[in-house]
Amino acid sequence: MKKVPEILLVLAAVGLLIGLVLRLIHSTIPVDAPAYLVPIFYWHGAMALLAIAITVLLIQIRDK
Repeated sequence: MKKVPEILLVLAAVGLLIGLVLRLIHSTIPVDAPAYLVPIFYWHGAMALLAIAITVLLIQIRDK
């Protein structure tokens, strides 16, 4: 359970990087794309993962 927040943080960072790359691509070439290629999709996912990681950390602190 101690590794879960670290894994979630790594996944959130990857999601933010993918969103950044997609944003740069969309800014140079405007293309209609499916939902999974829209940068905000990855931003929302990354923020959700960060929220879950914070929750898990707080639960671990509470249980000590």
